[in-house]
Amino acid sequence: MKKKNKVYRDIRVNYCYTKFENGRCLAPKALNTSKADCCCTSMPGQGWGSPCEICPRKEEEAYRVLCPRMGYTLGPDDHPKDIDECLNDPCINGQCINTDGSFRCECPMGYSLDISGVKCEDTNECEIGNPCGNGTCTNVIGGFECACDDGFEPGPMMTCEDINECAQNPHLCAFRCVNVVGSYECKCPAGYVLREDRRMCKDQNECEDGIDDCSSRGMTCKNLIGTYMCICSPGYTRQPNGDGCMDLNECTAKPGICKNGRCENTVGSYRCRCDQGFIANPTLTECIDNREGFCFTEVLTTLCQMTSSNRNLVTKSECCCDGGRGWGTTCELCPLPGTTQYKKMCPLGPGYTTDGRDIDECRVMGNLCKNGRCLNTLGSYNCVCKSGYTTDITGTQCLDVDECIQAPKPCNFICKNTEGGYLCSCPRGYILQEDGKSCRDLDECSTKQHNCQFLCVNTMGGFTCKCPPGFIQHHTACIDNNECSTDPNLCGSNGVCQNTPGSFNCDCQRGYSLDPSGQSCEDMDECDGNHRCQHGCQNLVGGYRCSCPQGYLQHYQWNQCVDENECLNSQICGGASCHNTLGSFRCLCPTGFNYEQSNGGCTDINECSTSHNPCKFGCSNTDGGYLCGCPPGYYRAGQGHCVTGLGFTSGSVSGEQGGEVDDNSLSPEACYECKINGYPKKGRKRRSANSTHDSSLEDMQLTEDNTVSLASMDIENTLHLHLNVSDLSNRDHILQFTPALSTLSDHVRYSIDNGNMEGFFKINQKEGVSYLHLSKKKVLPPGAYNLQISSIPLYRKKELDELEDQHDKDYLTGQLGDVLKMRVQIILH
Repeated sequence: MKKKNKVYRDIRVNYCYTKFENGRCLAPKALNTSKADCCCTSMPGQGWGSPCEICPRKEEEAYRVLCPRMGYTLGPDDHPKDIDECLNDPCINGQCINTDGSFRCECPMGYSLDISGVKCEDTNECEIGNPCGNGTCTNVIGGFECACDDGFEPGPMMTCEDINECAQNPHLCAFRCVNVVGSYECKCPAGYVLREDRRMCKDQNECEDGIDDCSSRGMTCKNLIGTYMCICSPGYTRQPNGDGCMDLNECTAKPGICKNGRCENTVGSYRCRCDQGFIANPTLTECIDNREGFCFTEVLTTLCQMTSSNRNLVTKSECCCDGGRGWGTTCELCPLPGTTQYKKMCPLGPGYTTDGRDIDECRVMGNLCKNGRCLNTLGSYNCVCKSGYTTDITGTQCLDVDECIQAPKPCNFICKNTEGGYLCSCPRGYILQEDGKSCRDLDECSTKQHNCQFLCVNTMGGFTCKCPPGFIQHHTACIDNNECSTDPNLCGSNGVCQNTPGSFNCDCQRGYSLDPSGQSCEDMDECDGNHRCQHGCQNLVGGYRCSCPQGYLQHYQWNQCVDENECLNSQICGGASCHNTLGSFRCLCPTGFNYEQSNGGCTDINECSTSHNPCKFGCSNTDGGYLCGCPPGYYRAGQGHCVTGLGFTSGSVSGEQGGEVDDNSLSPEACYECKINGYPKKGRKRRSANSTHDSSLEDMQLTEDNTVSLASMDIENTLHLHLNVSDLSNRDHILQFTPALSTLSDHVRYSIDNGNMEGFFKINQKEGVSYLHLSKKKVLPPGAYNLQISSIPLYRKKELDELEDQHDKDYLTGQLGDVLKMRVQIILH
C-alpha cells in the first residue's frame, strides 16, 4: 500500500488588503484572516500579511496550491471548506448572504445592485414608467414622492387617485353635485343655469336664448322664473282657442280709458279725441291737461297758500311733476310721489310733463337757487351760486362755503364762518390790520385797556403788570411786601421793624437811634444831651447810668438815684432786724436789746441799771425785759400795776383769790414783752421761774428801804372780798392802786367801769395812789357787789406821739404797760 505525503496548512491570520498600488498594499479589511481566506474568495484580496504578500492569480500554480477551488479553503481533514465572505461585510448599502463557494448582496427596496454586484445604488423609480399616475414624481434616496394634481390624492400604492369632492362636501353645489375625474360639476334643474361661480343656479331667460316657440305662434315670449310663457302684444288678446292673438278693442274693454276725451279703436291700439283744453299725447292714447294756473308749494288743510306761489301760469303736470302740492284756482291737489296717479301724470318721473316735455323748473317753481342763479337742464335744473356759496351734491341748492376749513386758511389767526363769507378776528392782545386778515399787537398800556394797579408793561399779545419796590406781584394786583416778616433781623437786634405800604421803618429801642442808612440802630450817647442825672452821667450801650452817692443806686428804668435797700442782704445785720432808711439802713433789736456792731448781733439791755429806771419801786432785769416790783403789802396786777386792800396780808389775799407770797416766785404776767404800752407785741422770750430766781437777787434794784414785793395776783378771775359793813367807814381804803412803772404815775388813772350804778363806791387819787372807798352820801346795805375796775390812759395815741416828739426819742417807748381790767366782788356782812 502506497503511503501519502503529509500536507501542512498555513493557519496564520493577518491583514487582508483590498488594494495594491505603487508597490504598496492598501485598504485592509476589517477582520484579520488567513491567507487562504483572503486570496481564495470570489472577490479575493490584493495582498495579505505583513510584510504584504501578493495574492496569486487564478491561472498561477500557486493559486491551485493555496486554493483547492474558488470560494473554498482546505479544512482540518484536508477537505474543501466554504469561506464565509460576509464576515468582512463586502456589500455596500445592502445585506450580504453567504453561499457555497461565494456570496450575494441583496439590496433594500428602492435600491439595486450596480455592475460590481456588491454596491446597492438608489433606483430612480420616476424613470421607470409613471408610478404617480395623475401627479408629479420626485425621486428620493431609497424611494420616490408623488405631488398629486388638483382633484387627486395619493392612494395606498402612492399612485394619485381621483377625489370624490361631492362625497367629501355635500354643500359644494346649490342643487346637485356630480363627481368627474379630477374635479366635480354642479348641475341645475330645468329652467335654470349655473351662475358665473359654477356652483349657484340662476333663472334661464329662454326668451333671450331663443329656445321658445312663441314667435312661430305670432305671440311674444315672456320669461318666468324657471320657465317662460307666450303672451300677446299690447293691443291684442289671446284667441278663444288659446292659440294665437287677435285685436283688442280697448274702448270697450277699458271704459274711460280716454279721460277728458273720446276713445276710437284701432288695430292693435286706440286713439283719443280730446275735449277742449286738453291735447293728446304723442301716442294719441291720453288727453293731457293743457290748462294753465298758479302752482303752489304749500297746502294747508286743502287750502293753497298764495305766498308759496311765484304766480307764473303753468300746466298742472308742470306743477305737480316738479314738486308742487296744489294747482289752479280751485286748489287741485297734486298726487303724492310714488302713487299710481303720480306715475300716470308723470310717467317719466320728476322734471317731465305728462307728454314728456322738459319742465323749466326755474320758471315753474321760482325761489329756487337761493344765493345763486337757476339754470334749467333736461329733466331738472342746476344752480350757479354766488361767491361764498357752492352747490350741494345734487347741484340744486347753494350751500354756504366754510372758508375757515379751506387750505390755505384765509385768516392768520381766528376765522369765523358767516353766511356767504367769513370774518377774521384776532386773539386777545391783538387787533386786526387793514387787510382784514393779519393781526398786530394791541398796546393795552397806551390804550388804557389794562387792569394793572400800578405799572403796565406792554408785551407781544398781552401786557404785564409791574409793582414798585416794596410790593409783590399777585396777578394784576400789587400786595405789600412785609419786609419785617420776611427778614426778622432787618432792623438788627436793637430795633423793631414796622411795616409800611411799600416799605418799612425801624423803631429803635430806648437808648438807640437810627444810623444814616435808616436800617440799623446804634447806641445813643445820652450823656451828651439832656439827661436827668444829678451826680454825674455814664454812657452805656443802649442807655446811660447816673452816678449815685453812698446808699443810693441807679434805677433800672428811670435813670435816677433811688435808695439802696441794704436790707436785701440778709447778713448785713447778723441776728438783728434790718430797717432800711433813705440812703442808709439801721439794725434794730427787739425791745430790751441793743445792736452791737462788733459782733453783729443783739445784746440784752439791763433796763434796771440805766439812769432811766422804768420801775417806780424796784426793778429786776430779765432777758430782753425787766420786772417791776410793788411796795410791801402790794401785789402785782396785770402789767405795770400794784394792788392792795383790806383783808390783804403779806402772804395772802383774802377770799378765793390767792397771791404768791414767795418773793422769789414770779407770776407769768410779770414778764414784759416788747412794748407794754398797748402797741402790738413782737413776741419776747419769757424768762422761766428758775432763771428769775437765779438772777433776781443780782438784778433787783431796790428802793431806799430795800423792801419790794414781787407777789402777783391773777386778774383773770374775780377777786372776792368779805367785809363787815359795821366795821367800814368811808375813809377806809377797800382797795389801793398804784402804777408800778414810773411813767404811769402821770399818765393813768383808775375808775369803776361797771357795777356802781347806785354810786355806793368811789375811787379817789392822792399822791399817786388811787383808792376805792365807800361814798359818803350813800348808806351801803349788806350784800354782794360786783365791780369792774380799769386803768384809763390820760392821753390818746396822737397825744402820746406829740409827747414823745417833745422829749427824747425813747421817751415813753414801751413804758406805758397794759390797761388793767379786774373784777371785784365785795361781800358785805
